[in-house]
Amino acid sequence: MQRKIKFTPTANEQYRALEESRSNTGLFEQVRKALGYLEIDPHHRSLNTHEFTSLSGANGEKVFEAYAQNNTPGAYRIFWCYGPDEVKGKKRVAVITVIAITPHP
Repeated sequence: MQRKIKFTPTANEQYRALEESRSNTGLFEQVRKALGYLEIDPHHRSLNTHEFTSLSGANGEKVFEAYAQNNTPGAYRIFWCYGPDEVKGKKRVAVITVIAITPHP
């Protein structure tokens, strides 16, 4: 099941900054590819998705960490949570909310 990806204002700023940075073209492509995997399968093996217990979502949701890079100093991570889902008519659309796109803490 494909999901809809939404960004918090912070994550949107981080994504746009990577997109506009000429020096981070390769990094932006890696983040974009990871977001594509996240949209299709949040547990895709290359994402190495796992719960990030130090954070919780705005409404107490579990927060997960997915890898955009690996084995790189300061490797980028995508922090996300499930929901809130959208309802359009009688159809429910599953949503993943990206909280932040940052170097590994």
